[in-house]
Amino acid sequence: MHRSLRLNIAAGFFGMLWICVPLGSPLPLLMQAIEASSAQLGLLSAAWQVTMLAQIPAALFAQKLKRRKTLWATVCLAHRLLWIAPALIPILFPQQRKLWPILLIACLSLSNLFANLGTASWSSWMADIVPPATAGHFWSFRQRILSIGLIVGTALYGWILDRPQWQNSIIGFQWVFALCALFGMIDVLVHCLVHEPDQQTHDRPLGLSLALQAPFQVPGFLQVSLLMAAWTAAQSFVGYTLGMPGFFSIVHLRENFGVTYSQASVVFLAAAVGGFLFSGKLGSWMDRSGADAVFKRLVFWAPISMAAWWFAMPGFWQFGDIRVPTSIAWMGIAATAQGVFYGGTLLCQFRLTQMCTIPEGRTVAMAVHWSLAGIGGAIGALCGGWLKGWLQSTGYSVLPAHRYPFDHLVAIHLLLAWTVVLPLCGWFQRSIRKN
Repeated sequence: MHRSLRLNIAAGFFGMLWICVPLGSPLPLLMQAIEASSAQLGLLSAAWQVTMLAQIPAALFAQKLKRRKTLWATVCLAHRLLWIAPALIPILFPQQRKLWPILLIACLSLSNLFANLGTASWSSWMADIVPPATAGHFWSFRQRILSIGLIVGTALYGWILDRPQWQNSIIGFQWVFALCALFGMIDVLVHCLVHEPDQQTHDRPLGLSLALQAPFQVPGFLQVSLLMAAWTAAQSFVGYTLGMPGFFSIVHLRENFGVTYSQASVVFLAAAVGGFLFSGKLGSWMDRSGADAVFKRLVFWAPISMAAWWFAMPGFWQFGDIRVPTSIAWMGIAATAQGVFYGGTLLCQFRLTQMCTIPEGRTVAMAVHWSLAGIGGAIGALCGGWLKGWLQSTGYSVLPAHRYPFDHLVAIHLLLAWTVVLPLCGWFQRSIRKN
């Protein structure tokens, strides 16, 4: 078992070399380079979330299997291979540049569909092999190692994109996405070596309706699923995914402050460093105080760290002979805290879903949970992308001291967190304490 957990972490390291492309600066900056609209950015982000609905039919099928690994590996290899599309589309369609955003959204949405066909199987697989008594410690230790992968990948891709010979072209992006697909497939292949226990199912197979209802019989499952749907929506509204800075914030830096690719990557890099430095303490805190209590505290403080975007401004800070854009220096500091708070909520979600599911039928339960969270995320991303585009086109502002559309998204994110998510935290805590 210990060998399998170590292999899981090793595979996850390569997974981070993949994931810092879709969740970091390369994907949103590629979309900006090929002149994708804000609505298209929101659509691409929403596709990541809404395809989570595919988890339910996949889980219903997977729960009939004795082992989940073969299904998971097949769909995930297809998922990762499709991330080479941004490298190939400009070669295959050199004269149809206006089609590039549409083709990219189609290919990457299909990739996300394949990913979600395997997500519930992976989630239940991990819940089966991670000992509940030390789950907080394991997920936090894993997060520290994975943060190193994020740091390495972000630095590597930023260096590639800033090569002088590839400025004003997309050749650098093509190299980045080719490497991204390669590392992603290595992640899946290494993970195939992880031990998988036999899947526990109900004594008698359940019909579709009963299989979907069964997870809600477990105390706290409904509450934690609605809670995470609301929190995912609040994060996606500002373009954050899986607790990391994403689409709208990175494009905001590029559009309004003229930062380079490497400089934009600093924000993502700082969030990874924050997660690395503090994930160990978060894990022991969860084991000691309970993931529900930790999650509630993080939801309160996370939007405050996000409000730092209101103070980003043009200009430069001088550090000896080094000039750094003020926005990058300031948000690099703030992103360190964001990596702790938003990354910490993701660790709490892993633990809370383990608490609120049982081994029998866990694959379907995980699919239902992540699908509800995905619906929330899709709604948040679409609304955030539409609002950002509308504010840019009209110049409308209700924050006269803050001239950027992204600042409005941050304000709404804070309101959603404090007026919707925090009350749901209380509802969830009352539910689990009652039972």
